[in-house]
Amino acid sequence: MARLVISQKKKGKFNLALPHYILINGKNIGLMNTLTVTLEVPPTTFEVRIQSMFKWFYSSAVITTHDETDTFIEFTDREKWWDALFVVDVILWCIKGLFHLAAPWTWVYEIFTNGYFVAWIVYEWVIRKKYFRMEVYSKTAQIKPETDHVIQ
Repeated sequence: MARLVISQKKKGKFNLALPHYILINGKNIGLMNTLTVTLEVPPTTFEVRIQSMFKWFYSSAVITTHDETDTFIEFTDREKWWDALFVVDVILWCIKGLFHLAAPWTWVYEIFTNGYFVAWIVYEWVIRKKYFRMEVYSKTAQIKPETDHVIQ
């Protein structure tokens, strides 16, 4: 059996593993709720899909596994810049709630936040079938010696 290692790349301080569905050839294999999962699969070619808990956000890759190599899939979402803009929007929302902004600045904030929201919805819709960046590569399998057959 070949090994397929699927891992979620996380950068930054918060290495929270969000749950994702793993599908092979359209069949749900299970829910990935850790940063890395290892599967024993037959050596063949198949489609692997990483799917968000919201079923319309996913990415797929066609991979080929072999007995003598381990196949790795590393994935990450494409939300880095949108998350940063969201933090700015939340800060501005808090400021707006605490202080009364002068007439033109209230309008500027409303245009910014509503425009950002519409742009984000359009962006999500466009990338919904390629939601994750996926990197697929293979390495020679690391054969571990069995301790029962060690020659001394």
